[in-house]
Amino acid sequence: MQIGCCWFDMKRTTLSNQINDTSWKMPSVEFAVLELLVRFREQVLSKEQLLQQLPEEQRTPVKLQEAIDRLRFFLGEQSAPLLETIDDQGFILHTRMKASINHTLSGPLVGMTKQKYGLLIAQILLLIIFVHSIFDPSESIKYLNKREIITSSGVVSYYPVLNEGEAIADTEKRSSFFIKQLELCDSILWDDVFVSLTHNQRVTSIVLKRKNYSGTEVRNVKGVSPDASMDYVNPVWLKRTGICG
Repeated sequence: MQIGCCWFDMKRTTLSNQINDTSWKMPSVEFAVLELLVRFREQVLSKEQLLQQLPEEQRTPVKLQEAIDRLRFFLGEQSAPLLETIDDQGFILHTRMKASINHTLSGPLVGMTKQKYGLLIAQILLLIIFVHSIFDPSESIKYLNKREIITSSGVVSYYPVLNEGEAIADTEKRSSFFIKQLELCDSILWDDVFVSLTHNQRVTSIVLKRKNYSGTEVRNVKGVSPDASMDYVNPVWLKRTGICG
């Protein structure tokens, strides 16, 4: 399997750099990480998914990051950009160098991929919603089909954000699933929950808002799925990300 200037031999568990003519007999951690990235090439893999591939005694975020760093070091300056970090949530292995990826942007965004551009647009949209909901709550979210979730600590408002090109039925299905998972939590720590997907359905952007002693607190959480599903969203994940208590 060709990865930039390197050849990945899965049977021999070796990575060979064809520029400097060196071969690396890969340790188990590095091999497990690269093997999964190759299997799902051009798909975002979350850190949790990659950690599950590691030997149990080495299944830590530190070991995972060390493996990523070693892989990039061996790939070299020319090919290391193929292994990209996605917003500190996961990683993706590209098939082509970043400079060859088709860009549709110009100006200061010229180096941004379509995936990152889609995520940026989703975040900007959510930010606009927040600003309006803080300064003009009567006009801000009428079109978002607000849902109310009754909890032991009060009422939580849920706002599904409809992206361009997304069918209303898909939004309703996603909302029903997300609300069901929220209702399984012992408590929800926020007053308002806004949920949006990127254009490829792989990254879920969740913006949270609540009142506290210092005013209004806003926080953003991202979830990454390589197969465009939301199966990773459950009470355990919601608690780990600080959405539920």
